[in-house]
Amino acid sequence: MENLKQLGRELKWQFVILHRNNLINISLGITAMYALIFYFFKDFAYMEKVLTLLVYNDPSLIGLLFFGLAVILEKNQQVLSAFLVTPMSVHHYLLSRTIALTIIGWLCALGMTIAALGFSFNWLHFSFGVIGICFIFSLAGVFLISYTNEFLNYMLLSIPVMLLLSLPLLNYYKLTDIAWFKIIPTQGATDLLISSYETPLATLDLLWAYGSMFLWIGVLYWGAFKVFYRSVRS
Repeated sequence: MENLKQLGRELKWQFVILHRNNLINISLGITAMYALIFYFFKDFAYMEKVLTLLVYNDPSLIGLLFFGLAVILEKNQQVLSAFLVTPMSVHHYLLSRTIALTIIGWLCALGMTIAALGFSFNWLHFSFGVIGICFIFSLAGVFLISYTNEFLNYMLLSIPVMLLLSLPLLNYYKLTDIAWFKIIPTQGATDLLISSYETPLATLDLLWAYGSMFLWIGVLYWGAFKVFYRSVRS
Protein backbone atom coordinates (compact mmCIF):
# COMPACT_ATOMS: atom_id res chain seq x y z
CA MET A 1 0.00 0.00 0.00
CA GLU A 2 2.84 2.37 0.85
CA ASN A 3 4.42 1.67 -2.53
CA LEU A 4 1.16 2.60 -4.27
CA LYS A 5 0.96 5.85 -2.31
CA GLN A 6 4.54 6.66 -3.23
CA LEU A 7 3.82 5.86 -6.88
CA GLY A 8 0.81 8.18 -6.74
CA ARG A 9 2.94 11.01 -5.35
CA GLU A 10 5.57 10.40 -8.04
CA LEU A 11 2.89 10.42 -10.74
CA LYS A 12 1.55 13.76 -9.52
CA TRP A 13 5.08 15.18 -9.51
CA GLN A 14 5.70 13.93 -13.06
CA PHE A 15 2.72 15.93 -14.31
CA VAL A 16 4.12 19.01 -12.57
CA ILE A 17 7.51 18.50 -14.26
CA LEU A 18 5.96 17.94 -17.68
CA HIS A 19 3.83 21.05 -17.26
CA ARG A 20 6.81 23.17 -16.21
CA ASN A 21 8.72 22.05 -19.28
CA ASN A 22 5.70 22.96 -21.46
CA LEU A 23 5.52 19.39 -22.79
CA ILE A 24 1.84 19.09 -21.94
CA ASN A 25 1.01 22.38 -23.67
CA ILE A 26 2.97 21.34 -26.77
CA SER A 27 1.09 18.02 -26.94
CA LEU A 28 -2.30 19.64 -26.51
CA GLY A 29 -1.51 22.31 -29.09
CA ILE A 30 -0.50 19.79 -31.74
CA THR A 31 -3.53 17.64 -30.93
CA ALA A 32 -5.90 20.60 -31.27
CA MET A 33 -4.45 21.40 -34.69
CA TYR A 34 -4.85 17.81 -35.91
CA ALA A 35 -8.34 17.57 -34.41
CA LEU A 36 -9.50 20.63 -36.34
CA ILE A 37 -8.11 19.20 -39.58
CA PHE A 38 -9.84 15.87 -38.94
CA TYR A 39 -13.11 17.56 -38.08
CA PHE A 40 -13.29 19.59 -41.28
CA PHE A 41 -12.12 16.70 -43.48
CA LYS A 42 -13.97 13.86 -41.74
CA ASP A 43 -15.65 12.81 -45.02
CA PHE A 44 -12.28 12.23 -46.69
CA ALA A 45 -12.31 8.78 -48.33
CA TYR A 46 -9.11 7.57 -46.67
CA MET A 47 -9.69 9.20 -43.29
CA GLU A 48 -9.11 6.00 -41.31
CA LYS A 49 -5.76 5.41 -43.01
CA VAL A 50 -4.61 8.95 -42.26
CA LEU A 51 -5.97 8.70 -38.73
CA THR A 52 -3.98 5.52 -38.07
CA LEU A 53 -0.73 7.19 -39.08
CA LEU A 54 -1.24 10.27 -36.92
CA VAL A 55 -2.74 8.47 -33.93
CA TYR A 56 0.18 6.04 -34.01
CA ASN A 57 2.70 8.83 -34.47
CA ASP A 58 1.45 11.08 -31.67
CA PRO A 59 1.76 8.73 -28.65
CA SER A 60 4.94 7.18 -30.04
CA LEU A 61 6.67 10.58 -30.24
CA ILE A 62 5.33 11.59 -26.84
CA GLY A 63 6.69 8.39 -25.34
CA LEU A 64 10.05 8.35 -27.09
CA LEU A 65 11.05 12.01 -27.33
CA PHE A 66 9.42 13.49 -24.25
CA PHE A 67 10.82 10.79 -21.99
CA GLY A 68 14.32 11.42 -23.25
CA LEU A 69 14.04 15.21 -23.10
CA ALA A 70 12.78 15.18 -19.52
CA VAL A 71 15.51 12.81 -18.30
CA ILE A 72 18.27 14.74 -20.08
CA LEU A 73 17.13 17.95 -18.39
CA GLU A 74 17.24 16.22 -15.02
CA LYS A 75 20.64 14.70 -15.72
CA ASN A 76 22.10 18.04 -16.75
CA GLN A 77 20.70 19.62 -13.58
CA GLN A 78 22.34 16.79 -11.60
CA VAL A 79 19.15 15.94 -9.74
CA LEU A 80 18.54 12.46 -11.11
CA SER A 81 21.05 10.45 -9.11
CA ALA A 82 20.16 12.36 -5.94
CA PHE A 83 16.79 10.67 -5.47
CA LEU A 84 17.21 7.42 -7.43
CA VAL A 85 19.05 5.73 -4.60
CA THR A 86 17.21 2.38 -4.36
CA PRO A 87 15.81 -0.11 -6.88
CA MET A 88 12.28 0.71 -5.69
CA SER A 89 12.79 4.43 -6.24
CA VAL A 90 13.90 3.67 -9.80
CA HIS A 91 10.76 1.56 -10.32
CA HIS A 92 8.59 4.41 -9.07
CA TYR A 93 10.41 6.89 -11.30
CA LEU A 94 10.14 4.80 -14.47
CA LEU A 95 6.53 3.77 -13.89
CA SER A 96 5.30 7.22 -12.90
CA ARG A 97 6.93 8.95 -15.86
CA THR A 98 5.81 6.28 -18.32
CA ILE A 99 2.25 6.33 -16.97
CA ALA A 100 2.15 10.14 -17.09
CA LEU A 101 3.31 10.23 -20.71
CA THR A 102 0.90 7.41 -21.59
CA ILE A 103 -2.04 9.34 -20.14
CA ILE A 104 -1.09 12.40 -22.17
CA GLY A 105 -0.64 10.28 -25.30
CA TRP A 106 -4.00 8.58 -24.79
CA LEU A 107 -5.84 11.88 -24.31
CA CYS A 108 -4.24 13.36 -27.43
CA ALA A 109 -5.04 10.28 -29.52
CA LEU A 110 -8.59 10.23 -28.17
CA GLY A 111 -9.15 13.86 -29.12
CA MET A 112 -8.02 13.26 -32.70
CA THR A 113 -10.10 10.10 -33.06
CA ILE A 114 -13.30 11.66 -31.74
CA ALA A 115 -12.80 14.62 -34.09
CA ALA A 116 -12.44 12.26 -37.05
CA LEU A 117 -14.89 9.45 -36.24
CA GLY A 118 -17.13 10.71 -33.48
CA PHE A 119 -17.71 7.96 -30.92
CA SER A 120 -18.07 5.09 -33.39
CA PHE A 121 -15.06 3.03 -32.35
CA ASN A 122 -14.22 0.34 -29.81
CA TRP A 123 -12.96 2.21 -26.77
CA LEU A 124 -11.38 -0.83 -25.11
CA HIS A 125 -9.22 -1.92 -28.05
CA PHE A 126 -8.44 1.71 -28.91
CA SER A 127 -7.31 2.51 -25.37
CA PHE A 128 -5.14 -0.57 -24.99
CA GLY A 129 -3.65 -0.02 -28.44
CA VAL A 130 -2.66 3.58 -27.74
CA ILE A 131 -1.47 2.75 -24.21
CA GLY A 132 0.63 -0.11 -25.54
CA ILE A 133 2.24 2.05 -28.24
CA CYS A 134 3.06 4.86 -25.82
CA PHE A 135 4.34 2.46 -23.16
CA ILE A 136 6.61 0.61 -25.59
CA PHE A 137 8.09 3.79 -27.05
CA SER A 138 8.62 5.21 -23.56
CA LEU A 139 10.53 2.07 -22.58
CA ALA A 140 12.56 2.37 -25.77
CA GLY A 141 13.39 5.88 -24.59
CA VAL A 142 14.60 4.45 -21.28
CA PHE A 143 17.07 2.23 -23.13
CA LEU A 144 18.37 5.11 -25.23
CA ILE A 145 18.71 7.62 -22.43
CA SER A 146 20.81 5.12 -20.48
CA TYR A 147 23.61 5.58 -23.03
CA THR A 148 23.70 9.33 -23.67
CA ASN A 149 23.34 12.67 -21.89
CA GLU A 150 23.10 14.78 -25.07
CA PHE A 151 19.74 15.51 -26.66
CA LEU A 152 21.19 15.61 -30.19
CA ASN A 153 22.72 12.16 -29.74
CA TYR A 154 19.44 10.96 -28.28
CA MET A 155 17.55 12.23 -31.33
CA LEU A 156 19.99 10.51 -33.69
CA LEU A 157 19.65 7.23 -31.80
CA SER A 158 15.87 7.61 -31.79
CA ILE A 159 15.57 7.59 -35.58
CA PRO A 160 16.48 3.92 -36.21
CA VAL A 161 14.49 2.86 -33.14
CA MET A 162 11.44 4.76 -34.39
CA LEU A 163 11.79 3.20 -37.84
CA LEU A 164 12.19 -0.32 -36.46
CA LEU A 165 9.21 -0.12 -34.14
CA SER A 166 7.06 1.39 -36.91
CA LEU A 167 7.68 -1.40 -39.44
CA PRO A 168 4.22 -2.97 -38.84
CA LEU A 169 2.70 0.08 -40.52
CA LEU A 170 4.32 -0.96 -43.81
CA ASN A 171 2.24 -4.14 -43.86
CA TYR A 172 -0.86 -2.19 -42.85
CA TYR A 173 -0.49 0.19 -45.80
CA LYS A 174 0.28 -2.80 -48.06
CA LEU A 175 3.71 -1.49 -48.92
CA THR A 176 5.14 -4.81 -47.75
CA ASP A 177 3.88 -8.25 -46.76
CA ILE A 178 6.54 -9.49 -44.38
CA ALA A 179 5.48 -12.11 -41.84
CA TRP A 180 8.27 -11.54 -39.31
CA PHE A 181 7.02 -8.01 -38.64
CA LYS A 182 4.51 -9.74 -36.34
CA ILE A 183 7.23 -10.24 -33.72
CA ILE A 184 8.04 -6.52 -33.55
CA PRO A 185 6.99 -5.19 -30.10
CA THR A 186 4.47 -2.67 -31.46
CA GLN A 187 2.60 -5.12 -33.70
CA GLY A 188 0.03 -6.20 -31.10
CA ALA A 189 -0.77 -2.67 -29.97
CA THR A 190 -0.98 -1.48 -33.58
CA ASP A 191 -3.43 -4.28 -34.42
CA LEU A 192 -5.62 -3.29 -31.47
CA LEU A 193 -5.61 0.35 -32.51
CA ILE A 194 -6.56 -0.41 -36.11
CA SER A 195 -9.23 -2.95 -35.19
CA SER A 196 -10.94 -0.42 -32.93
CA TYR A 197 -12.33 1.47 -35.93
CA GLU A 198 -11.68 -0.77 -38.95
CA THR A 199 -12.36 -4.50 -39.40
CA PRO A 200 -12.52 -6.22 -35.97
CA LEU A 201 -9.93 -8.91 -35.28
CA ALA A 202 -10.86 -12.57 -35.10
CA THR A 203 -10.80 -14.02 -31.58
CA LEU A 204 -7.42 -15.74 -31.95
CA ASP A 205 -5.87 -12.66 -33.55
CA LEU A 206 -7.28 -10.53 -30.76
CA LEU A 207 -5.80 -12.81 -28.10
CA TRP A 208 -2.46 -12.74 -29.92
CA ALA A 209 -2.54 -8.94 -30.09
CA TYR A 210 -3.19 -8.55 -26.37
CA GLY A 211 -0.84 -11.35 -25.37
CA SER A 212 2.10 -10.17 -27.46
CA MET A 213 1.63 -6.58 -26.33
CA PHE A 214 1.68 -7.43 -22.62
CA LEU A 215 4.56 -9.86 -23.10
CA TRP A 216 6.70 -7.26 -24.86
CA ILE A 217 5.88 -4.58 -22.29
CA GLY A 218 6.98 -6.93 -19.51
CA VAL A 219 10.20 -7.90 -21.28
CA LEU A 220 11.07 -4.34 -22.26
CA TYR A 221 10.34 -2.98 -18.80
CA TRP A 222 12.59 -5.59 -17.18
CA GLY A 223 15.43 -4.76 -19.58
CA ALA A 224 14.88 -1.00 -19.37
CA PHE A 225 14.97 -1.08 -15.58
CA LYS A 226 18.24 -3.03 -15.57
CA VAL A 227 20.13 -0.72 -17.93
CA PHE A 228 18.67 2.49 -16.50
CA TYR A 229 19.45 1.55 -12.89
CA ARG A 230 23.01 0.68 -13.86
CA SER A 231 23.42 4.00 -15.69
CA VAL A 232 22.19 6.19 -12.82
CA ARG A 233 24.27 4.32 -10.25
CA SER A 234 27.51 4.40 -12.24
